[in-house]
Amino acid sequence: MPTLPILILPGTLCTGAMFSHQITQLSQYSHQISVVQFTDEATLPEMAASVIKATGDQPCAIIGFSMGGIVAAQVAKTHPHLIAKLALINSNCHADLPERKAGRVEHIKQANAGQLRLLIENTFMPNYLHQQKAEYQKIILDMALSLGKKCFSAQAMAIEDRPDSLEVLQSLKANILIISGLEDKICPVKHQLMMHKALPTSELVLLEQCAHFSPLEQAEKVSQALIQWYSLGSTQQHTPT
Repeated sequence: MPTLPILILPGTLCTGAMFSHQITQLSQYSHQISVVQFTDEATLPEMAASVIKATGDQPCAIIGFSMGGIVAAQVAKTHPHLIAKLALINSNCHADLPERKAGRVEHIKQANAGQLRLLIENTFMPNYLHQQKAEYQKIILDMALSLGKKCFSAQAMAIEDRPDSLEVLQSLKANILIISGLEDKICPVKHQLMMHKALPTSELVLLEQCAHFSPLEQAEKVSQALIQWYSLGSTQQHTPT
């Protein structure tokens, strides 16, 4: 039986560069690993459409990081048969938080005013990493600047006013893995515990000395958790309905 294709859905201003360790390790188990790069899609349905197209109408193992997990839930809402396995990494399923909307508008203004680098370095980076290692900072900054302000504005707008997706996840007939960092302030532990409790068959991995960018800060542990998740019954047993 063929193995499931793996699709990686990055977060805001992220590319496949941050998943190099995971891709290398997972390539021992699957030769079909793709990163669905989001650029100027301005809505969640548009992002989901990019993912659906990338599946080739075949069930996949989907790994969603941060915003990518939100996009995965949107895919599950309309095309659940395409998700055979789901890994949510430092993500969440709640509706957009009112207190974050005003800040998001200001961040878009800063980016459009040519201050994207300062926004990443001064506002986001302190919450992205538990330990501010230069090598991780460079990867994050390089990804953001390569995608640019137009991409940031589109992605920030896309996740506004999103609905709560917990019921969608509960309806999925998929092996769900939840990974997060104990020091993640963006998608905090309390929400990871809530999702895990609401999804009885899910697995939960909480990582010490780790904030939002766990694929970088705890690369080996994230890769091992994904390998275990993927390897368990990874042959393609699901067919589209």
